[in-house]
Amino acid sequence: MPAYLNTERLQLRPIRAEDAQAVFSYRSLPEVALYQGWVPASTEEVAVYANKMADLPADSKEQWWQWVIVNQSKQTLLGDLAFCVDAEGQQAELGVALAPHYQGQGYATEALRALISHLFQHYGLHRIHVSIDPRNQPSVLLFERLGFRHEGLLKQSLWFKGQWCDDLLMAVLADEWPGSS
Repeated sequence: MPAYLNTERLQLRPIRAEDAQAVFSYRSLPEVALYQGWVPASTEEVAVYANKMADLPADSKEQWWQWVIVNQSKQTLLGDLAFCVDAEGQQAELGVALAPHYQGQGYATEALRALISHLFQHYGLHRIHVSIDPRNQPSVLLFERLGFRHEGLLKQSLWFKGQWCDDLLMAVLADEWPGSS
């Protein structure tokens, strides 16, 4: 796995301990934390997580990898992406979080497009999927724009933050992704 990926405006790279304050600052905001499974309690928790990932073998499977999204020209951390490749190396799950100030500017679309292409090419994956609370309409629309199809809605299937939530499953296959087949 490369140390980073570049797009027209962005650099994607594994999270580092020195990113802890920036990551904590947006991930702890109520509007960001609302649909996120990982809401760090402190900058120290983010730093510990980053250091743990730095010690893992580069192609570890069944492990969530957190990468940050950095504006190349300003070197500003905008958000993060997470992915987990299954034990067989055939499928991956994705997640994304962006600081509110940077939403609506195409950064998540650009970052995810690069990461998805990389995951299909690097791992030779068959399928990439996401699990979204259907109330999170910006995320649903984001993945629709990327070509993910709705695969199913699991009604009240997830106990999350003190309530039963629906779980929308969306996915794209390698032969559906431009340039990966």
